[in-house]
Amino acid sequence: MIRFNLLGEIGLRGPDGAPLNQLLRQPKRLALFAYLVCPVPGTWHRRDTLLGLFWPELDASHARTSLRNALYVLRQALGDQVLRTRGDEEVSIDPALVETDLGQLTEALKAGLPGDALEAYRGELLPGLYPPDSDGFQRWLDSERARLRIDVARAGLERLIVLEAAGDLQGARSVARRVLDIHPDDETAVRRLMEIHQAMGDRAGALAAFEEYRLRLAREFDAEPAPETMALADSMRGPGDPAPPRTRQGATRDTGAEPGAADVTPVPAAPTSGSPQLRRRGDTGRRRWLRGAALGVLSALVAAAWWLSRPAAFPTIGQSSPVTADEGLQIEPSIAPNGRLVAYAKGNAQRMRIYIHRIAGGAPWPLSGDSSSVEILPRWSPDNDQIVFLSRNNAYVAAAVGGIPRLVASGGVGEAMVRSASWSPNGDSIAVVRNDSLIVRPLEGPGARFVGRGEQLHSCTWSPDGRWIACVSGNWIAFVPGTLFGNQAPSALVLFPAAGGDAIPLTDREHAFLSPAWSPDGRVLWMLSNLDGVWGEVYAVGIKSDGSADGAYRRMGLRAETISLAGDRLAYSVYSRRANVWAIPIDRTRVSTPGDAVRVTSGNQIVEVLHVSRDGQWLVYDSDVRGNADIFRMPTAGGPAERLTDDARPEYGGDLSPDNQQVAYQLWTGGQRRLYIRDLRSGDAGEAVAAPGDQGVPRWSPSGNAIAAWEHGSEPGSIFVVRRDEEGTWGPAAWRLAGAQLPIWSPDGSTIAYLTADGAIHLIPADSGASRVLYAPRPASDDPIATFLAWDDGSSDLWFLGHEGSGRGGIWAMPLPGGKPRRLVDLQDAMGRVNGPTLTSDGTRFYLTLDERLSNVRWAELAER
Repeated sequence: MIRFNLLGEIGLRGPDGAPLNQLLRQPKRLALFAYLVCPVPGTWHRRDTLLGLFWPELDASHARTSLRNALYVLRQALGDQVLRTRGDEEVSIDPALVETDLGQLTEALKAGLPGDALEAYRGELLPGLYPPDSDGFQRWLDSERARLRIDVARAGLERLIVLEAAGDLQGARSVARRVLDIHPDDETAVRRLMEIHQAMGDRAGALAAFEEYRLRLAREFDAEPAPETMALADSMRGPGDPAPPRTRQGATRDTGAEPGAADVTPVPAAPTSGSPQLRRRGDTGRRRWLRGAALGVLSALVAAAWWLSRPAAFPTIGQSSPVTADEGLQIEPSIAPNGRLVAYAKGNAQRMRIYIHRIAGGAPWPLSGDSSSVEILPRWSPDNDQIVFLSRNNAYVAAAVGGIPRLVASGGVGEAMVRSASWSPNGDSIAVVRNDSLIVRPLEGPGARFVGRGEQLHSCTWSPDGRWIACVSGNWIAFVPGTLFGNQAPSALVLFPAAGGDAIPLTDREHAFLSPAWSPDGRVLWMLSNLDGVWGEVYAVGIKSDGSADGAYRRMGLRAETISLAGDRLAYSVYSRRANVWAIPIDRTRVSTPGDAVRVTSGNQIVEVLHVSRDGQWLVYDSDVRGNADIFRMPTAGGPAERLTDDARPEYGGDLSPDNQQVAYQLWTGGQRRLYIRDLRSGDAGEAVAAPGDQGVPRWSPSGNAIAAWEHGSEPGSIFVVRRDEEGTWGPAAWRLAGAQLPIWSPDGSTIAYLTADGAIHLIPADSGASRVLYAPRPASDDPIATFLAWDDGSSDLWFLGHEGSGRGGIWAMPLPGGKPRRLVDLQDAMGRVNGPTLTSDGTRFYLTLDERLSNVRWAELAER
């Protein structure tokens, strides 16, 4: 048998134990062989996927020739029988002829043998392998390396728990250290190691483990441990131990613990016995028939009662296979009820189009012929023949084979847009969300009926038994193509009785809950959440007859961007995103491109909102580099970043006061954004606006005695201004303007500029009054749509970030007297990045984020436990 080692050190030996050096010297063909044996030999791989991963620069004909040549070389080096084919489109490696250490690790993880998994993981996957011209393979390899580290570390923590329960603290300590060797950023493992040291009476060892981790964070990330880790260290210190570390502001860190994650416990398997069999003797004729009928009814009732009372079934997720392997985003998959086709949205953060792909292979086809539309959230009809989807603020139905879509629910701009559309179980009606109202609308004829109302409802799905409609409540903006697409913010799941009634809260609003999907029997609801601190983990929970959760939320062992269920198959998209800050010099003599950009921040993080301080000395931004969004600042002249906030809840949209002594920001609490101000000298923080509302993106006035902010509990939102008196007390909103977004102050503080939902720019006096339109894109034109504003301190221009109707992003200068905007930066180029949601400037440079986004669709079998 051929032995292929992929972990820690690449090794390939033939059945006789001799190294196969010829293949080891060919990086691209070695990479192809490595991909074919992943995750275990025997996995079938589509040829189209291989073409996209290894020969993306070639046309289809030349790429297939290159693949055939590479497979020929593999056969020559490994033997003719090693490669297997299934039809003309699938390739795999014979598991009877090739074994891998990765395969052994994968099987140990699947079998629940964490000790074997830890032993099998001998290092990074395929270290030092960089095949030429294979960017797709490299991205896949990076994601697989990260996934393996997380999976093995999680298995190690499970092993640690077993050893602790058995009283083997030394063994548990060794496992904790092993976990941190594999995944040194796992702060949960750091705390467990500290606790084990303490339980062994080794307080010095516990503090040494903490100090080692703290120093590594400071050295590599310029960051500090989480509050709960700091609090644990503080609780272990004695009178003679050094004082606890302090923030750069000099204040002792807040030691408030992060809200606890939901308890995740196994759910008993469903019983295997059938319904009782009832039997009578001696009955004849009509009496026997009546009694038999009665017994049949009783038996049916008993069976139904058993069916409803039996424990919910939670299958395991089996081996996964790719559906797509393209550049850009392939997201929001919806698998057909027959499990043979997947519909998904394809494009970038500005433009999406729905495609259909056979799981068995072949080329995808577009659902509609309208290449200029933005299409999202496809949903299959129960008969597999049609798809409902959203586009142009409306809901449409189109034949799955392609054709002209038919309007089934009309919407409008802002709150009037249709935000969700899904099929009834029998396929004769559509559940539609418009103006936060859930309505059931028949496909043919009149008879629409109101079901219920909720806050920012979207992504609704009807249970197969017809009893419930599950919806996401909150953060709708994350699903709208544009600069806020993919926005990470809390949201909840609610259930509506399909017959009509009030929404039943199923989850909290402190975490993110997304992408509800029903099991085939309608008794289990699947979803994505960050309950345990990891974005996009798949969970499932049983649903009781009253719509409440039946037991704990169960982790299903998968991370995704969206999920879809059909029978015994699961379709999902795997999404990766990284957004860092870049600076582009302002050049009024030519149009700049991202080729002129210079990276300001780096790392595996998402930065969303940024702003330069009034004096131009500081760049303030939010970042989730610590796993939870906090506010940071760094000198615009260069230097290390400094964390300004450390709440366990996410914080966004920071802005420094003109004297740089306070920072205003939005904090997520209770499912809403609340406006907070933190004094950087004392460390004290408190709400600036006590009134309820969803408030965000605050901006200080030049005088420092007022703040303008955006209240966006509704889609268009409103802007408001709050002021503080001489004692520093903030009053209620001085004025408010509905239908307005994202206000900014003019340099002299006399005017506020803001946006409206159609991408127009307006100006209003800072003390309120009549507003005027400075710029409005013409309908059905390629005029740029403004999405964020920045004021030019040195001239009579207002700068804005936006995009054209084609999706091409840029930065424009808008003369304040009015006129036509002039493009200063073209953000669409070969770098393959999409601009983020915000823009700021220090007068010499534009600062913005460039997002690196990639997502592809996969599917997997579901098996009974």
